[in-house]
Amino acid sequence: MKSITINFPVLILSIIVVAVLFSAGLYLADIDTDITEFLPHNDPVISDAGYVFANHPIQDRLIIDIGYKRDDPDTLVEYGELVERELRDSGLFKQIGTKDFQNLIPDLMTHILNNLPVLFSERDLSEKINPLLTPEKIRERMVDIHSKLLDLEGIGQARFISTDPLGLKEMVLARLSHLAPSKGVEIYRGKLLSPDRKHLLLVTTPISSGTDTAFARKLTQLFNKITNQINEKFTKERGGLTLTPVGAYRAALDNEIIAKKDVQKAIFLVTIGIAILLIFSFPRPLIGLFAFLPAIAGTVAAFFVFSLLNKSISIMALGFGGAIISITVDHAIAFLLFLDRPFRTFGKDASREIRAVGLVAALTTIGAFGALLLSDFPIFQQIGQFTALGIAFSFMFVHTIFPMIFPSMPPAKQRALPLRHMVNIFSSLGKKGAYGCLIFAAIMLFFARPVFKVDLSSMNTVSEDTTAAEKLLTNVWGNNLFQKTYLMTEGESIKEVQNKGDRVLQMMDQDLQSGVILSGFVPSMIFQGEEGRGINFEAWKHFWNSNRIKDLKKNLDEAATDIGFTIGAFDPFIKTISRTAFQPGASDIPGRFLDFLGISKMDDGTRWVQISNLTPGESYNAQEFYKKYRSTGKIFDPGFFSKRMGELLFSTFIKMLFIVGLSVIVLLLFFFLDWKLTLVALLPVLFALVSTLGTLKLMGQNIDIPGLMLSIVVIGMGIDYSLFLV
Repeated sequence: MKSITINFPVLILSIIVVAVLFSAGLYLADIDTDITEFLPHNDPVISDAGYVFANHPIQDRLIIDIGYKRDDPDTLVEYGELVERELRDSGLFKQIGTKDFQNLIPDLMTHILNNLPVLFSERDLSEKINPLLTPEKIRERMVDIHSKLLDLEGIGQARFISTDPLGLKEMVLARLSHLAPSKGVEIYRGKLLSPDRKHLLLVTTPISSGTDTAFARKLTQLFNKITNQINEKFTKERGGLTLTPVGAYRAALDNEIIAKKDVQKAIFLVTIGIAILLIFSFPRPLIGLFAFLPAIAGTVAAFFVFSLLNKSISIMALGFGGAIISITVDHAIAFLLFLDRPFRTFGKDASREIRAVGLVAALTTIGAFGALLLSDFPIFQQIGQFTALGIAFSFMFVHTIFPMIFPSMPPAKQRALPLRHMVNIFSSLGKKGAYGCLIFAAIMLFFARPVFKVDLSSMNTVSEDTTAAEKLLTNVWGNNLFQKTYLMTEGESIKEVQNKGDRVLQMMDQDLQSGVILSGFVPSMIFQGEEGRGINFEAWKHFWNSNRIKDLKKNLDEAATDIGFTIGAFDPFIKTISRTAFQPGASDIPGRFLDFLGISKMDDGTRWVQISNLTPGESYNAQEFYKKYRSTGKIFDPGFFSKRMGELLFSTFIKMLFIVGLSVIVLLLFFFLDWKLTLVALLPVLFALVSTLGTLKLMGQNIDIPGLMLSIVVIGMGIDYSLFLV
């Protein structure tokens, strides 16, 4: 350091200012780890998906799998009750298990029986109920009812039998089967058991959002505590018991922890790598390390200004800080190379030497990243703005503060510089090297068409434990999440949501018959709105004409007396089907059923939402389905979403390539005023772009969303080296 002249007061003041800006940025910035917030909003398919993500009730659900190595339901139930007690005592949950839902079943059955005339469409009546009215079917039904009354299964069922001898309520209840987590689920002692009876499922609702990382830490501590208690009480005696919680809280916490570690790791590795290269690139090794100062100052200044201009910053944009450091050290390196010479130099002279070419290099890079502001992806816009600011501030630091920190520099001693020697070897290959590069680029051109992989998980960082937990839940309870299409209806009142559900149900009725939809559930299947009630009741009255009622009563009485029922035992049902008017009360859904039916209030408390899960059938066409149902609400079809994201990514890639390329060409033409020099400066960038895409293709690596973000670096950063050479 004795051979380096440094203005330490300016250096120390610069470091203090950088530290203050960094602290202020941390105070002002709201770091967002939710990637769905940064999806495009102008594309209806992508926008709908983000809207459904944000408002789906499952976001607030926490699912717990309790596993046991043996088929022993009683042990699972004992274990489950212990877990429920601990969860309830923690005060962190507003709903635990299925007990509340079970308590609703008697009320639900009463509602169905009281509203039978409005719960069946014209098609239901003709295709499902009419076949049950033959004397043979009625006799079979009477025999079945009589046998059930003789065993425990019939206890408490008498009142239901008299009002519904045909079992119409079972048809209605069967519509709820679509809400089950998987096929073959068994309810044992009030708990949900898997088909193999080795797993128990607890569905809970925490009091706070799982995306709140502070709350997520409390949940993690609670589950660790419960696991330890279980191990002490059960595992020593019986062994093989496991507790596996799965929910948004795990991903949110993993995102925060892993993303921060990845950012720190990336910046650390970039810093170490560049530092090693710098040490071997300068006659005075330590002077090269000062190239980090403008890069760090520029990144911190960009972080501070960004926090002033935006409400939040994505963790991915912040993670680009490592890339900014690797990009912006170039200007500082150029300055220091002109400063560290075998003769006396001055900081102002070094700045003057590189200012012209450095300005164009900075402008092309800033322009390339600034062009991301034209992207449809908010995450690209944030990265473009953050990186452009970082490069601009770094360039300003080099040409304003650096000459003050290094006013002059004594001559440097000569020493071996192996990196420079290596560069000289490559640059002296002449025509052989040029021809070799052209042949390589020609080969890569055949493979250079990018293939995009639309996978949001590539933007979402989760731990191995979280991945294993999600895999276990999928293996045991099924992976229905991405095999369904989600339709979200909303309204200012529950009645408005109900009425929209009526329209959805009418459309679904047609699509269920045509094979467009295999199965699905909307609350209007149980709780009809005013419009649906009116239509169904008219169909009910038309179906139950006087002749059909007369024949049914005759067949019921004959079958009933033969088996042992009294004549008139089913008169309450005859009275129901004979109604000519139907106004049993308000059609609004009672509040106690809302959560059961998937109806909830938005976080802002202004609107109600309901999400219907539909299973596509053989005739399903996503595009046509979207056109038909779009008027009723927001739609999320995972397959259609992925396809549209892929199309949007490709169009974004082409658009950015055109905009950035055109911007760079215009800047170079103005700078050189010579089309030949402009073409020469662009050749290395084209070579790098073609070679990179071709190499990735040969490696079997598709371009994912983060890869698309980085592709802009090839043009924005790569042009700098051409400019320095030309």
